[in-house]
This record gives sequence, structure tokens and C-alpha cells, in this order.
Amino acid sequence: MSPPAPSLPLRWHLVRLAVGTLLPAVVFAAVVVFQLARLERQDVERRVVRSARSLATAFEREMSGSIRTLQALAQSDHLDRGELESFLSECERVRRTQPAWKQVLLISPDGRLLLNTSYPWGAPLPPVAEQESFARVLETHQPIVGGLAVGKGPRRAFALPIRVPVMRDGVLRYVLTAVITPESLTEVVASPSSGNEEWTRTLVDPRGMVAARTRDPVRFVGQRATPSFQENTRASLEGVYSDVSMDGAPVYVAFSRSQPSDWTAAIVSPRRVLDAPVTGSMLTAGWLGLVLLSASAGGAWLYSRRLERSITQASNAAAALARGDRPHMEPSSVRELAQLGEALERSGLLLRERERERDANLATAERARAEAVEATRAKDVFLAMLGHELRNPLAPIVTSMEVLRRRGLAQTPEHEVISRHLRHVVRLVDDLLDMARLARGQLSLRREPLELSAVTVRAVEAAAPLIRQRHHVLETHVSSSGLPVLADADRLTQVVANLLMNAAKYTPPGGRIQLRAGEQEGGIALVVEDDGQGLSPELVPRLFEPFVQGARTIDRSEGGLGIGLALVRSLVEAHGGRVEAHSEGPGLGSRFTVWLPRHTDAEAALPQETQRERAAAGATTNPGNLLRVLVVDDNVDAAESLAELLALSGYEVAVAHDCQGALNRAGEFRPDVALLDIGLPEVDGYGVAERIRERLGESSPVFAALTGYSLDGDHARSQAAGFRHHFVKPLDIKELLAFVESVRLTRHGTA
Repeated sequence: MSPPAPSLPLRWHLVRLAVGTLLPAVVFAAVVVFQLARLERQDVERRVVRSARSLATAFEREMSGSIRTLQALAQSDHLDRGELESFLSECERVRRTQPAWKQVLLISPDGRLLLNTSYPWGAPLPPVAEQESFARVLETHQPIVGGLAVGKGPRRAFALPIRVPVMRDGVLRYVLTAVITPESLTEVVASPSSGNEEWTRTLVDPRGMVAARTRDPVRFVGQRATPSFQENTRASLEGVYSDVSMDGAPVYVAFSRSQPSDWTAAIVSPRRVLDAPVTGSMLTAGWLGLVLLSASAGGAWLYSRRLERSITQASNAAAALARGDRPHMEPSSVRELAQLGEALERSGLLLRERERERDANLATAERARAEAVEATRAKDVFLAMLGHELRNPLAPIVTSMEVLRRRGLAQTPEHEVISRHLRHVVRLVDDLLDMARLARGQLSLRREPLELSAVTVRAVEAAAPLIRQRHHVLETHVSSSGLPVLADADRLTQVVANLLMNAAKYTPPGGRIQLRAGEQEGGIALVVEDDGQGLSPELVPRLFEPFVQGARTIDRSEGGLGIGLALVRSLVEAHGGRVEAHSEGPGLGSRFTVWLPRHTDAEAALPQETQRERAAAGATTNPGNLLRVLVVDDNVDAAESLAELLALSGYEVAVAHDCQGALNRAGEFRPDVALLDIGLPEVDGYGVAERIRERLGESSPVFAALTGYSLDGDHARSQAAGFRHHFVKPLDIKELLAFVESVRLTRHGTA
């Protein structure tokens, strides 16, 4: 047993209480002061960046003016006629109108200097000084602002070229160049707009050479900027970072790269200018907090002497009560201390009683928790098995119906009834399993940019059979473009389809349903409105809860499990949106509004469903290069119906029902694609795929999983096992054919 902590007098506890109470307030004040100072510093940083951006803009504007003048000079008729001596005179006249220009050069494409306004006609001319920008003009045929370079003349002075191509009939005839000295950039960098004399304004060329500087230009112009400056300015177009200046002083550098010249404008400020507000604020907050803490501790120390006497009396009374004596306390100015003696005995009795109740409640809670964990585990296992057992018999039914349709044998009303109710059963199973995933937080979204119209088209197609069955009139007002969202196309289609089917079910036959969408509150609003039986006021607040439904007739002709709207709300909120229901009352129709955030960068992407339809169409229109498909399923009906469907789609098909049969058929048939049921007897689909790979090696087919299990863990496991696709029964025929066709195109190319 560890020794008890040393006791302290009351006055020390009061001092600690006072300090502990005041300390958070002092810390909070310090944080507020620091945040305000930080915001002030950020404002200064923004102003410095704006100043750098203005400097870059001013430089680019100066260069653009010179480029336009050179382009006008390049149109001279003297160049067309080859009168270079006359053109030299014209260049000299133009140069005198441009204070920033030192000289004008005309260079042939092979690099020969043809004329220079600093030399009379016929005099020997020095070679071209800065070759890099000249080569870029030859390559791009675009105006170029070159970097700082040392001239080839007798003065060997620094200068920078502005080069413009002279084009005739699409052919580069000459390169016209204006040479500018760094001194001509003085007015650009010496702008008085900064408002701070401690800032140093600098221009640096694309190679990192300092071309102009407001502070000590004679010393630094022509020198290369520091490596850290070049590294940071190459990493982004704008920014602020901490550095050491060229003369060794600690500074902050704000920079902006001009476009298209790619020069860098920099504003250099001593660190103390930006750090001073934060440092001063923290010192002030620290001294003020220390004074307040000292005053609070002193006051608590003085007041504690009055309380110590009453506390001592209460302690003596408690000791007397423990000995069985009558406690005695003199009147105290503290009411709570006067009541303490009476409460001691009652507190002991109540404490023992509460401990017994607590132990009983903890035991009950532990049992309930264990039961809940077991019930949740059993429910998850049950739902997974339920999905598997329901999907497996549905798979051959769906495939067989598609085979009948392709053979032209599914045109009777009876086949339409079967198809309609089969789709209804599949949807009920999917909704039930989706609701289970949502309850466990396991429903994932594959979001991509798409147009809302692509979703509504698919949703209308899904709800069309029910709408036609009940003879409703559906009006759709959704623009084909301009409504971009970032969403999971399948899940958002499920949302709109559920709302349309809900409207169709609760609207009497011959009713009217509207589907419209448009911009609202900075996002996109999709509205489904009907003139059906409406909603009662007490139902609206609970409408989106699971298993809540409106009034039903005794025959339950509307169908459903009461989870469609709960799924709608969960899926919409997962997309960052919201859904609302409104009705004027029973018999007055209802309106459901889905609001989704607008995706400003979204492109009108081709919906996945359209892509699958095109790929599926390719499976029937490009019969060349027959693809071999191996179907392995222990459900004979499912395997045979799927094989027949693939054969009708133009593929060569083989069937097996267990591991050994699959291995035999794979060795003989040499398939390109293997569709494996995961739930095979003895050896599951993963084991079959592994054995086929061992036997066929590099000739192994592309594997796809067929399964009634659709949990996210099942998808991840099949992907980890090397399966290219995971199909959940009953199969989406278009998706299956699109996958098989994609393999054919990969292996054999188009026909």
C-alpha cells in the first residue's frame, strides 16, 4: 500500500484553488492575444505577398510594352525588302522613344548579329551575349524575356534581352532584340506603394541572377540569389518563407513569379518586423497573468485564516461522531459547515446503500452488454447468410429471364409480371442488406464527378415499370448539363429511384408525378412531387426513420418494408446533403426535396451505366475473336443459365460444378475468363483460382467472383485474392457482359 500523500493546510489548498481557477483564464487570454497577433502577422504577410505580386505585375507590364513595340517594329517594310541599313535608322528612332532600351539588335536565325544600334552600319559587331533566350525563340517562335547576362562589348556591362521573332509566311526570318540595362528597372522596383522603408524589393531572372534591388543594388545586382531562395521560389508561384538574406541578415521573403516571363519578384523584410507583434503580445500577456496570479494567491491566503477555525471544528465533530460521542460545533459563518455535522451520519448510511445498488446495476449492465454483443454478432451472421441464401436462387431466375428475352420468348404479359415482381424482390433484399450495412457504418461510396441528369435518367428507368403499372403521368424537368455533383452514381440513383417509387406507390392510379432539379442555396435541389394521398402532420417528423410507414390498406398493395426513405436520408447525408419532406395534409400530395452540394470542378462524366451498356453492346456487335469463358458454380441451374446467356452473347462457354471439374475443364478449354462461385463445396472459389493458377501458370485466365455475399469485407478479400471483379448475385447482366467484353478487347483487340 502506497503511503498517503502529505497533507497541506487549508490556506495552501485555497491558494491552489485560486491559482487553478485563474490560470485557465490567463491562458485563455494569452491564447486570444496570441491569435490576434498571429492574425495581424498573417495580414502583414498577405500585404507583403500582394506587394510582391504588384511588383511582378509591374515588371510584366513593362516587358509587355517593350514586346509590343518590338513587334510593331518587326513589321517594317525595310525588313521585307532586305534594306537593313534603312532598318538600322528606323531602329535608332524607335530606341530614342524607349528610355529603358540601351540598344536594338537584329540577329539572323543562324546566330549572326546583323545590326546593332550602338554601332554604325558596316562596323564589326560583337557576338550575341545571351544564347539561352535566343535558342528558346528559335524553338518556340514566341517573344522571350531573357535573363541577366554580361555583354560582349568593351564595357562588359550587365544587360537583359527582350527578343521577338520576325516571321514572314510562317518562316522565322530574324530575331529582333531590345537590350535593357538593370538600371532601367530601378523605377519598377522603387515603387512607393509598399509603405515600409525596411522592405527590400528585388527582381530575379529565371536563372536566379539578381537583376534589380532597392537596397545596395551596386553590390548585389549580377550576383546569384541564395540556394534556399531558388529552391523555394521554384516550388510554387507565390509564398512567404523564412531565410537569411544575401548580406547575412535573418529575413522573411515574400515572392511572386511573373508569367509568362518566369521572373521572380521578391519583397524581403527583417524578421523582427513580422515577429514583433507576436513577441510583444506574449510578453504583455505573461506579465499581466503573473500579476493577476500573485494577487489572487495573496487574497486566498488571507481569507483562508477565517475558514480554518470552522473546518477544524467540523473535523472535531466528525471525530466525535466516529467515537459515538455527541458532536458539538460552534456557530459558523459558513452555512455548509454548520450542516456538515448533521449530514455526516446520513451520508454514511446512504453511501452504503448506494454502493449495493451500484453493484447490482453494474452486474445487470454487464449481462445486457454481453447479450447485445452476442445479438449483434448473430444478426450480422444472419443477415450475411440471409443475403447469400436469397441471392443464390434469384441468380438463375434473373439469368433465365434474360435468356428468354434474348430468344424472344419473354414477350407475354406473364413474363412481364414475373420480371416486375422479381425486380421488386431483388430491391427488397438489397434495401434490407443496405440498411444493415448503414447500421454498422460499413456502407462505402465510390464518388466521382457526374451530371445529375445521368442519375435521374437511370432512376426513371428503374421506376418506369411501377409508374406504367399504376398509369401515372411522370413529368421530368432536369437539365442535361449544368448540374454537376460529386457522388456515387449507383447510390444516388438508388435515392432518386426510391423517391419515385415511393411517390408511385402512394399516389392513386392515374396520378401525376413531377421530377425537377435546379440550383438552390448554392447547391443543387432535386424535387419529387406527387398529388397522392399526402402525409399527416404527426408522420412527417418520423418519416425518415427505419420501418416507419404511412397508413396502408389491409391488402398492403403498396408493398415495401418501410426502409426506403431511411436509406434515402442516410445516403443523401453520406453525400454531404439533406432531404426534407413536405405535405399540406392527407389527400393533398407530398413533396420530397433532396439538396446536394454543387461540385464546381465536376465534368460531365459518362455515367458508369452508359459505359457498361456500350461495352455490353460491343459484346454482341463484335463477334470476332471468340472469348472462352469458364463458369464454375455448384448451383447447376445458375451455371447452365449463365452459360447459355454468355453463349447467346457470342462467347465460347464451358461449365463446371466443383473444384476437380473446374481444373479438368480449365486444362482442356484454356479459358480467357473464369467466373467462379465463391461458395463451392469442399474447395471454395479462392482455392479453385489458386489451383488453376498453379496448373496454367502465365496462361491463367482473368478471374471474377460470383457470390451471394455482398459485405465490404467480401469485396476486399476477393480483390486481395487476385479476382478482377466481384459480382453479387443476382447478376447485373449489363455489368457482367461489359466486364467480359473488356477482357476480350484487352486480350484480342477489337474485331
